[in-house]
Amino acid sequence: MRHLYLTILAAAFLMTSSLSSCKQKNKADDKILTEKEQSLGQKDIIPRSDKQTTTNTISNELSFLNTFDKKYPYEIKLLDKPVIKRRLEEMLGPQYAFVKSIWEVETPIAITNGIFYAWGMKAHSGGDPGAVLMADLNKNVLYVGIRKNKDEKFYSEDGSMVPQKMQEWADEQ
Repeated sequence: MRHLYLTILAAAFLMTSSLSSCKQKNKADDKILTEKEQSLGQKDIIPRSDKQTTTNTISNELSFLNTFDKKYPYEIKLLDKPVIKRRLEEMLGPQYAFVKSIWEVETPIAITNGIFYAWGMKAHSGGDPGAVLMADLNKNVLYVGIRKNKDEKFYSEDGSMVPQKMQEWADEQ
């Protein structure tokens, strides 16, 4: 009887230990699978830690502006378009709110040779304060000119020279 009891006890021990090792192996396999799933998922996430990465990742993000020729900026809510708003806020900082606050009277949008042009000013101001928004749609670059108290400041998203038409706007006023 004692022999039977020891055999049952040994069999139970062997079954328990084999089940335990299977569970540990499955946990290890699950851990490896989880790590592989995570690494695959991380490849799909594009880091956007700097402006250059963002610009390079999104190809010709401004091309949608081509469809707005001859429309008024208020019709399309130009300054509130997420792409435009985000990029203007990055480029202008607190001046973005100023541009929005004075953009009351405007001209229709004009697109010539891949250059987008929109102009707005404070009502009854004679153009001071006023602002012009331009975009080189081929280069995917925004430019802004702001007139305030007879002083013009120009902003270029990539640091390049502003288009000639923006300088002409400044000279006309």
